Amino acid sequence: MKRKYLFTSLYLVGLFNFCFSQNAEITSWMRNVDGDLANYEFYDGPPNNGSTPVQLTDSSDIKSVCYNDNDVYINANGLASYTMGPFLMNPNEPSNQNYTIKFTRTPFEETGTKTEIPLMGGIGFAINGVILYGYGDAKSYSKKDDANVSNGDGIWDTDAWIAEGETMDVTGAGHADDRGYYHYHATPIALYSDPSVEHSPIIGYALDGFPIYGPFGYSSAQDPNSSITRMQSGYELRNITERRTLPDGSESRPPGPNISTTFPLGTYIQDYEYTNNGDLDQYNGRFCVTPEYPDGTYAYFLSTDNAGQPAFPYILAGEYYGVVSQNDIASVGKSTTPSGLDCYTGGTITGVKDEIVANINIFPNPATDKVIVNTQDVADLISIIDINGKTIEFHTPSTTSTEINTSVYSQGLYFVKIEVGTQSKTISLQIVK
Repeated sequence: MKRKYLFTSLYLVGLFNFCFSQNAEITSWMRNVDGDLANYEFYDGPPNNGSTPVQLTDSSDIKSVCYNDNDVYINANGLASYTMGPFLMNPNEPSNQNYTIKFTRTPFEETGTKTEIPLMGGIGFAINGVILYGYGDAKSYSKKDDANVSNGDGIWDTDAWIAEGETMDVTGAGHADDRGYYHYHATPIALYSDPSVEHSPIIGYALDGFPIYGPFGYSSAQDPNSSITRMQSGYELRNITERRTLPDGSESRPPGPNISTTFPLGTYIQDYEYTNNGDLDQYNGRFCVTPEYPDGTYAYFLSTDNAGQPAFPYILAGEYYGVVSQNDIASVGKSTTPSGLDCYTGGTITGVKDEIVANINIFPNPATDKVIVNTQDVADLISIIDINGKTIEFHTPSTTSTEINTSVYSQGLYFVKIEVGTQSKTISLQIVK
């Protein structure tokens, strides 16, 4: 039985509610209690040739959650229970990774030198066992090549979402790397609702043991009765035309490329600076109360723009807020499980999705000249949004099937936002030429 997504804060009642608030690091995980097997679609290409469904023999989501007084141990294959893919221009397909993941149950702030997050590689895990990656794509600008390459100068690092966003699947905004690791760089859209009038759920945990929430939190960090608001990152694009200095003011040797149509502002991680103008600190989190931690915790939040699209720094930024051991970093997903653990067999988060929103689809995707949006009820508004979050076209349909001319669009990643009453759904749309 496949689970439904777009999560709300719906939990099992009674004793489980009490346990959840006290032990969220144990109860927040999406345990596979039905034996669901993972599957994905392989994009055959070129456009409109469709995709091939692939059924794996490996289970999806979380296989087990075990713990002692100090740590929680999660076992998962790193595969989502929604249909992963299809992937446009992607180097690989998802494969079983058989992760064993250890998180401390008592995270605390690193008051000394904080640990940098990797540009590429694991920074935590989502509640479905999919690994969370940093905001880089392992490429940087090379002055010699005047291009972004894997063996670049290592100074101006390319932003993974900007460079690779069009290769992410439309269901979860994830893709597989060259080792078959299915992962998220920015926003695992299947794990939370957007927009929302409720506090976002926990979508994962960082390696330092602190929770990662979706993009919505309390407007007053310490007041659970305050209004719900979208968390705003404190990062902004720098006001530069040349890339001769880094965000800390130091000189770039060698310099990066000047701002141009080839290398627009926002191409690189170093195009951003922390201004302290948002809700979140330089690590992309804050100390606050949440539904799961009513007494308060440090928590990271996904950063998105007002249209619900990924916004820098996406998940974590720069450094971990909490203590992270070098051993944990070196053994991401490869921890050894000790003996004497208790294992959690209680309830699991229930995914909820209104049927009106559930019965929305767009095809073909990837598309070339046109795309058709089908809805169960007549939509109030259909918006086309570019990768920068700008609405470039909108429609007010009169029927449940709306055809949109995409021949005038350049190749790349776009978003189709469908609004029906108080609900909305945003679907990634890949345009290929």
